[in-house]
Amino acid sequence: MDTEQQLIERCQSGDKNAFGLLVRPHLQRAYSTAFAILGAQHFAEDAVQNALFEAYKAIMEGRDIRRFGGWLTHIVARRALDIARQKLRQQHTTEENELLEVRDNTASPITDVLQKEQRNELMTAIMQLNINQRAVIVMYYYQEMKIGEIASLLNIKEGTVKSRLHQARITLSKLVPFETAKQKVGECQ
Repeated sequence: MDTEQQLIERCQSGDKNAFGLLVRPHLQRAYSTAFAILGAQHFAEDAVQNALFEAYKAIMEGRDIRRFGGWLTHIVARRALDIARQKLRQQHTTEENELLEVRDNTASPITDVLQKEQRNELMTAIMQLNINQRAVIVMYYYQEMKIGEIASLLNIKEGTVKSRLHQARITLSKLVPFETAKQKVGECQ
């Protein structure tokens, strides 16, 4: 099995299959990140496609990439935020939000339905946040990024990230009861 670095080198040498092997293990997380930020399947697919193009171009230009998975996730988040900003500028209406579905195979059918309903309720509340708050919530809780990583990715100060997280939590607590929201965020991670 080739390491990520070996696959990158194979890409740079012209091996067309190497890029597919390199990105395949990271596609689900990339899509989940984009979808959580954008809330619409076709926009999430566009963000991932744009990020993959950018990643391939960077590899072919010889960019030094240490942790490909994390690096790709950052690119996907940036491209998703670009699309979200574009959507806001255009005031374009989007299709109804499709919610992420995480299934717990050990749960009973009733528990499974209740958990799915709770996750849907939380995701619906998250989608009501403004794009700045939504982005930091998704990156912090769903992608488990650190405050410093989020600040670096969004090119803002760590204090701004903390402030947005705080404001997002306040807004979510009004939309979903606090204990329930805290429990649901933990379940969705």
